[in-house]
Amino acid sequence: MRKRVAIGTINHESNSFSPVLTPLSQWERWGLSRGEEILAEWRGSHTAVGAFLEYAERADWEVIPTLAAQTLPSQPITADLYRWLKEQLLAPIERERPDGVLLFMHGAMMAEGVGDVEGDVCRAVKAIIGDRPLVLAMDLHGNITPEMCAHCDGVFAFDTNPHIDLIERALEAAACLERALNGEIRPLVSMAHPPHRMMPPTINMRTAEGPMAELFSLARRWEEQLGILNVSIFGGFPYCDFAGVGLSVVTTADGDRALADACSSAIAARAWEIREQFLKDVPTCEEAIDRTLELLSSGRELAGPIVLADVADNPTGGGSGDTTVLLQELLRRGVEKVAVACIHDPESVQQAKRIGVGNSGSFVIGGKGPIEYGAPLQVEGTVCALTDGRFVSQSQVSRGSQSMGETAVIETGGLKLVITTDRHACIDPEVFQSVGIDPLEQAVIVVKSRGHFRAAFEPIASTILEVGAPGATSTNLHHFPYRNIPRPIWPLDDPDGERKGAQ
Repeated sequence: MRKRVAIGTINHESNSFSPVLTPLSQWERWGLSRGEEILAEWRGSHTAVGAFLEYAERADWEVIPTLAAQTLPSQPITADLYRWLKEQLLAPIERERPDGVLLFMHGAMMAEGVGDVEGDVCRAVKAIIGDRPLVLAMDLHGNITPEMCAHCDGVFAFDTNPHIDLIERALEAAACLERALNGEIRPLVSMAHPPHRMMPPTINMRTAEGPMAELFSLARRWEEQLGILNVSIFGGFPYCDFAGVGLSVVTTADGDRALADACSSAIAARAWEIREQFLKDVPTCEEAIDRTLELLSSGRELAGPIVLADVADNPTGGGSGDTTVLLQELLRRGVEKVAVACIHDPESVQQAKRIGVGNSGSFVIGGKGPIEYGAPLQVEGTVCALTDGRFVSQSQVSRGSQSMGETAVIETGGLKLVITTDRHACIDPEVFQSVGIDPLEQAVIVVKSRGHFRAAFEPIASTILEVGAPGATSTNLHHFPYRNIPRPIWPLDDPDGERKGAQ
């Protein structure tokens, strides 16, 4: 008899300090499908839901599509919108009573009055399906709670950052569900925080090097033991102001809770021992441009453009995408042959359309958010290009058709600014190619991204410099007015509770 499996996602990384609202229209822009729409709109997509559907076809499951909803990181959502999304997800499960449930949940989603959305959803699903299995694929930036782990049967988070294994982890989660449905395994989940709570900044969570590389190496060794199905290292998302924030380790095991507990606790303890490795000195705008000019004037031929990463204004972390401090410094210092993407500013795109390609005019660019993130750029500029903002991404992080909304390129003072109608992180050189800019011909490229850009830009860059400009995803966590996180928590406090100075 065919197994009946419910499939869905509610995927949002919530930033308590983001200036960007999260209305229903934002979900509709990035992906919101219900019921049978999911089968038509998400099959074959480079998403966890697309991978779930692919596996379901191979396994000959009867799919019960629920809700597929995702959007860019931004503020926690309203209580009413969360209630509606949750109802859309649960209603088909309540009606159909499937044999199992397979969900992608980010792990760092918050709603008004609900700090732990994933835990709340898992509890609600389990209240319907009882002892039937619920398996999750997740992002490694999740803030994982005991509540979530108590109400699911398997957790499979990304093993890579940048996240180039989304499809593999979704398929692994689906395989676990199939084995559980066939009675081959009895999966259970165990989690552990470090001995003292940790909330590391995300800047040094790359998995190819540094502390995450060591922790994942430990995880792979534990997975060699009989009974360990998966070990997921969650670095956490420090911009969530709630009690469950921080690094955790989650182990999925086949029936052996003691083994799972030992695994999670051992790796979490090691994370505490190497905690200082998560910290990283990030140069200021002035320091980064000093280094850039030094490289450009060295007389050595560079192997590619210098990439400046405006990590504090990362749209895929909740940044507004329109901060200007780094841009102002580039103009002040007279740096030339610079291409910048993406600056979110619908008003400037419309102004460029009125002026027309090849013509010049006055612009007030960016700086529409908090004034501490930089005032608008008031410049005279030339409109170099106008496009519909569509391109095909080749990045391993996000392949396929993409849209930035109507897009303009405005040149001013040696800078070519890619200005978009929609908020969009620049993680692929195709962003530049699509508007007529060859990134290899630029001396300097500025990307508003924290880490995902590396998958596609590292092969072409001569140097990558992360820049500590102001923004909603600043690497300096002392900048944020936390009210609800547990204290003491490192790196804001010492283990004994003493507050530490700014990083």
